[in-house]
Amino acid sequence: MADERDPVTRLPLFPLADVVHFPRTELKLLIEERRYLRMIKDLMEGDEDETRWIGVVLLKPGWAQEYEGRPAVFPEGTAGRLLEVEPLPDGRANILLRGDFRFELEREVAGDAPYRQAVVRPVEEPWLNERDAGIQALRRGVSELLRSIADATGERFPLSAEEIDELTGHCDFEEMVNRVSAGLDLPPLRKLKLLQQALPERGLSLLSILRHRQQVFEMLQPWRHLAGGHESN
Repeated sequence: MADERDPVTRLPLFPLADVVHFPRTELKLLIEERRYLRMIKDLMEGDEDETRWIGVVLLKPGWAQEYEGRPAVFPEGTAGRLLEVEPLPDGRANILLRGDFRFELEREVAGDAPYRQAVVRPVEEPWLNERDAGIQALRRGVSELLRSIADATGERFPLSAEEIDELTGHCDFEEMVNRVSAGLDLPPLRKLKLLQQALPERGLSLLSILRHRQQVFEMLQPWRHLAGGHESN
């Protein structure tokens, strides 16, 4: 819940080992542990007029040694709005989150619940003029590289042709950058670096990542015909 005296928000935390959530993206999760099933139950039983947010954060390396306790997490995360809950016959549940805003974790707070809770400070994105020549050029560059890399990799590319058409033709700049950042097969720490950046810098970093991938594909192009005969090598 938000504190009107200060732009901070108290959220239940959901630390994950290999997932970075971005605003304006959807995240489907399977909830299995009792403490997080309790978290979902508490949210669903709360005031219907309040937004049901979950703070998704990334666990720091070495988390497995103290997972049952409070392993360290990175302070940057995304508040995901709980949209859907699907209880399963075995007691687990599927949930759907929609990323609302980035935040910086200020402090964790004690409580009676078995799951972690924290006070966070929302991080606003800077306002961008979608018609700005620089933003339009950046958007075109990302769109062209997405299509080029998807053509080169085929079904191995994590985004379908339909998704690319939607992203490049019907989404605003923030949603396009965040959905591509979330969808690419990048290491979690690299995705976290993208999340930590303000939107313009995130877009430039994404463009750099895509350019590097295309350069790799172009460098390997003369040997691609050998891939089909790898079993005989």
